[in-house]
Amino acid sequence: MKTFRIKILNDETEGHVRQLLAELEANGSIQLTEDQWEPTPDRGKDVTENQAQEMIEEAELGPYYSEKEAKDILKI
Repeated sequence: MKTFRIKILNDETEGHVRQLLAELEANGSIQLTEDQWEPTPDRGKDVTENQAQEMIEEAELGPYYSEKEAKDILKI
């Protein structure tokens, strides 16, 4: 048995793709399970100009951030 993840690239074709999958499931060829997408907490959020400036000011007052720490803070 193999498991596949399908990403539907075009909203206009989503209905057709779902219909095809439902037909395959109905004849017993496949079993459908829809995954629930959950965003990773605190990842991918944009940093505002004020937040960036605050980090720069804090860095000037204390020890410097390592490259890894800076990337984690800036989420890049």
